[in-house]
Amino acid sequence: MPEEKYGSTRRQVEWSSSGKWRSRLLRWSVWVIGWTTYILYRSFVVGQIKYDPHTGKLIIRPRNMWTKRIALILKIAAMSLDNFGLHYLFFAGFPLFSIAYGIFHPSRTFKDLIESLVFQIAFWNIGRLYYCLSSLSWNRSFVVLVNEVIHMMSLIADTLGPLLMEGAVLLIIFVVQFDLTVLQIIDYCHDKVVILALRVVLLTMFYNVYVVYQLILLAWIATFNRFLEAYYMERMPSREQRQQLQQLFRLYSRVSNAHQNIMVLWLPVATMLFSSIVVLVAQWASVIYCIFFIDRMNAVEKWHAFLREHLGGSVAPLLRILLIGLCNDRLAQMQRYLSLQLLIIDLRHSGGRTGEDLNGEIFVQMQQTCFNLQLRAQPIRNQIISIHQVCGCPFVLEFFFCTLLNALNTVQYGIANGINLYNS
Repeated sequence: MPEEKYGSTRRQVEWSSSGKWRSRLLRWSVWVIGWTTYILYRSFVVGQIKYDPHTGKLIIRPRNMWTKRIALILKIAAMSLDNFGLHYLFFAGFPLFSIAYGIFHPSRTFKDLIESLVFQIAFWNIGRLYYCLSSLSWNRSFVVLVNEVIHMMSLIADTLGPLLMEGAVLLIIFVVQFDLTVLQIIDYCHDKVVILALRVVLLTMFYNVYVVYQLILLAWIATFNRFLEAYYMERMPSREQRQQLQQLFRLYSRVSNAHQNIMVLWLPVATMLFSSIVVLVAQWASVIYCIFFIDRMNAVEKWHAFLREHLGGSVAPLLRILLIGLCNDRLAQMQRYLSLQLLIIDLRHSGGRTGEDLNGEIFVQMQQTCFNLQLRAQPIRNQIISIHQVCGCPFVLEFFFCTLLNALNTVQYGIANGINLYNS
């Protein structure tokens, strides 16, 4: 019977309505987010990554020459409508020149300096993101890793059973974050700050891909745990189940190694998520100043101003980091549970075997020792800023208070120097 290949867990999942629903939710979530991001990427006409429908994987294929020329003309035309971004360069550099030549006025230079810092970070981030998209070596590395993830999805599903959505709350947070990000882009376009809108769009493409990977990674670890739960319930595991247990160790090793390679590409983008603290400080300072120090507006008008002008920019960047932190803590919890189950299985099923079964048990114990070493030396975590900084909920809490304190200091400085931080 084909159902016996996956043990009792496979039968429970396939015949369970909740299991089918969670499997479809994962598949449709990955499909919708992935294809939306892919279409957005292809519309920029940059890079050489292309989806091959025949193989179901990504490939490297140079763009058509006429397509590149037409896209270049359209980009130049769009930049000409925005004065080729010269006024953004002016905003980014003028405060520095004014301070250098002694043209300093606290009420004007302070606001200009904040705007200058925001635009400098935007130019730096756009340059790095565009370089990644256009770099052939980065494109090749990305294609190799995505194809590895696609292959691992089918391999784990065929070996241990179907993949299920793990943590639907995370998907809800992503949807809320995505809606607020769209609102943030609309606000920037409405204020005619196209350079900041472009930064958010490019960053969103990279971020969406990583969120898809996080959903898949959580589904992988949940599948490992689900198989071990069924294995533990078996009083005498069959030879096929013991072979599946051995394959689980190999699969986890591949997942861990692939994650380390993915982090090499993700860390530069993760630092850009952290750099959004400057935008958050400016947004929160404006909101705090409006709430407590603008007397000409009543409470309803202040709420309306916040929802209209600051909702996207003051919440979306924080939700992006929060989602990564929640995924990290969920991964850590599931890996601890995975290690605990393996220990219980080892204590329950070790001993009392002879011959071939004994050799198999010794081999499994050796693999479990390797697993424990890899789990400690190479844990699957989400890093930010550097490989030594884990982006978990404690980091998110520190990020929140750091942003809040800087916003309060900005408001304090504005009040002391008579600076109006709210532009109505």
